[in-house]
Amino acid sequence: MKKAIIVFQKFPTPGKVKTRLAATIGNEKAVYIYSYLLNYTHKLISSITADVLIFHEGPIETEQYPKDNYSFFPQTGKDLGEKMSRAFDQAFEQGYDHVIIIGTDCLELRIRHIEEAFAVLKNNDLVLGPAEDGGYYLIGLNKNDGQLFKNIAWSSDAVFANTIAIATEKQLKVHLLECLNDINEYSDLCDPLKALVSKIDSK
Repeated sequence: MKKAIIVFQKFPTPGKVKTRLAATIGNEKAVYIYSYLLNYTHKLISSITADVLIFHEGPIETEQYPKDNYSFFPQTGKDLGEKMSRAFDQAFEQGYDHVIIIGTDCLELRIRHIEEAFAVLKNNDLVLGPAEDGGYYLIGLNKNDGQLFKNIAWSSDAVFANTIAIATEKQLKVHLLECLNDINEYSDLCDPLKALVSKIDSK
């Protein structure tokens, strides 16, 4: 079975990434935190047997990534839902059987979560990794269903609930992963990340 991990990411431009976090700690530190999370995410997935499809917003320095199993695509669509739906479409058109999408906001994400997502897709239509803020840090499908990405209040605490409601209406078989914390605001920072911010302050 061909597996793909889609990573949604942005070029770390001040004022364009981690804007809610930047409102508290400033753009420079927010970019630093975003870059740290981005590096963490790619280091994590490097040990998983799956192709990696990066869907990027803004420029990307492709030479910084492995050449053998990485592909790069610009994000297209008017909102996050349309962008994700189109990304799933592109992946399935390339012949992948199991596809998951992750972002770069979750420092609690572990290899076991991704491996569990791929494993349960053999017997489920949809896998979701709920986030404590009401969104989700992972979504996986065996085939795309555009309805899962329509009429969702993106960037709100209703994203997960909206998605589950649609899946229930469509009678999809759903598996939920462990609930984890996404990092969007200062209150989401764990002690190691707060320490990194403090180091920047001391320079």
